[in-house]
Amino acid sequence: MHNKTHLGLNADTLPPTCLIAGDPQRVMKMRSFWDSPRTVADCRGYLCVAGSYRGVEIAACCTGIGGPSCEIAIVELAQHGVSNIIRVGTCGGIDPAVNPGDLAILSGAIRYSGAADAYAPVNYPAVSDWEYVAALVDACKARGFRWHVGIGLTVDSFYATKPWLIASEPPNTEYSDMVTRWAGTGVLGMEMEAATLMVIGSVLRLRTATICTVGSNLPKGLRPDPAPSDDNAILAACDAAVAMQTIADGE
Repeated sequence: MHNKTHLGLNADTLPPTCLIAGDPQRVMKMRSFWDSPRTVADCRGYLCVAGSYRGVEIAACCTGIGGPSCEIAIVELAQHGVSNIIRVGTCGGIDPAVNPGDLAILSGAIRYSGAADAYAPVNYPAVSDWEYVAALVDACKARGFRWHVGIGLTVDSFYATKPWLIASEPPNTEYSDMVTRWAGTGVLGMEMEAATLMVIGSVLRLRTATICTVGSNLPKGLRPDPAPSDDNAILAACDAAVAMQTIADGE
């Protein structure tokens, strides 16, 4: 097999379950909740850490922003024995019921992802593993977090979907109407990696899920500063990972 060159991992480095995030600071926050945390690789922006949470070995990897860099991480993590991946991300809320600080558990995603399109045609669904979705819901319920389950919107651009953030007289982009196009359809929020994870995960027979901290509500113009903390999403993902590993150990 081709030697792995992007993550800088050695063989047999990682446990079966890995959390992923676009922000390396979120990965560092993850490890702060763990026992015996350690850095296992830090190459080309792909910071990878491992540790133990409630007695279960767990890992985390920074994927960078967007589908292509996320694709590299997913494939190389799978090559190192990872079989379960939970994305712990952020999203811009679209549904009126979704408010900053809420958690969005994505059961599926609308695909505007070139990386996902490279693996399967557009009518191939982007869906999460249903048991992991249920485990994330249970974790949120147990901790009393505000949560929603539903569809996400995965895009390949941050600014083209929100051109008003580019300039006072913004250009007209191909994604200019993305928010209004999907508002009112039950879409929870918009982000940049979930569909890539879901499609590649299905193709590679990985179990995947996504939980996002809602940072804003785009149609309502709600954008708190500072942004909501990622802690609740991280804790829910860690709890879900432990619950699923406990089930697997009992099988």
